[in-house]
Amino acid sequence: MASRQEFALICDNQLFIKITEAGKRLAPYLKTMPPYEGAKPYFLVEEIDDREFLTEFVTETCKELPMPKSKKKKKS
Repeated sequence: MASRQEFALICDNQLFIKITEAGKRLAPYLKTMPPYEGAKPYFLVEEIDDREFLTEFVTETCKELPMPKSKKKKKS
């Protein structure tokens, strides 16, 4: 099974998840902010105890992300 690109970061003990249309639909109330200086904004997920919500949120987010581009092999 091919893996998708990164969808989340943990910075300074905070969970950041990439912004997608699915995320906006599921949790329009979430704050958005960059996880570190110079980064694009992500959703800041402060309530991490709701396992059902997080599972659905991550699943729907990942469905919208493109597959990573395959890396070309280096010539020897």
